[in-house]
Amino acid sequence: MARFGASTPLAEVDLFFAQEEWAKLRRPGAVESLKERLGELAAHLGEREYLEDRFTAGDLMMVTVLRILRHTDVLDGFPTLKAYKERCEARPAFQRALAAQMEPFQQPRA
Repeated sequence: MARFGASTPLAEVDLFFAQEEWAKLRRPGAVESLKERLGELAAHLGEREYLEDRFTAGDLMMVTVLRILRHTDVLDGFPTLKAYKERCEARPAFQRALAAQMEPFQQPRA
């Protein structure tokens, strides 16, 4: 399977450097590279509900990577992956993992 940290360069460009001229020039290449990787992921997923025969830690990690793209419409071009992301996000295990990750940010500061 391909490397799927490909969402990170786009997120960096969009979220941290959007006003920089170099970032505006870099963005189209980052999107194209990401779409190539997403195509590979979609092909690997095929008709399956999850990356393996059941929901695993790999799905938890993959959906976390796909969530990085929520500020874009890139996943709209990959309906299978968009449905996969939504299916994984709806899982109780994902909800628990996300809640545990976000919990320190919900604490009132002293």
